[in-house]
Amino acid sequence: MSDWKNIGMLDESDCDFSNYNNKIGVYKGELDGKLVYVGKATELNNGGYRKRLRDYTRISNSGRNYPAGLKMYRYKSNINISILMVTTVNEAVNLERETIKKLKPKWNNQA
Repeated sequence: MSDWKNIGMLDESDCDFSNYNNKIGVYKGELDGKLVYVGKATELNNGGYRKRLRDYTRISNSGRNYPAGLKMYRYKSNINISILMVTTVNEAVNLERETIKKLKPKWNNQA
């Protein structure tokens, strides 16, 4: 999968996720250059990548009530985000599943 686009650090210290407000697809997080998490942004009309990625950094923890989400929040200043954009929710769901199966990110397999 060579179409990954690097968009910056999860804490937005070097980027602005608002640029991806109406874009959906799959994202991956890398910590210290190692893949740790793959997720999907599927809310095309409700913020796309911007909303999903900011779920990890906002004060309320309602968007991260699982182990991987908590780690994304804890390491937000050190996690680099790359995305693969798609046009439909179905594509995003399938691509996330395939990407996790292929790349086996460490945090995706935690209970």
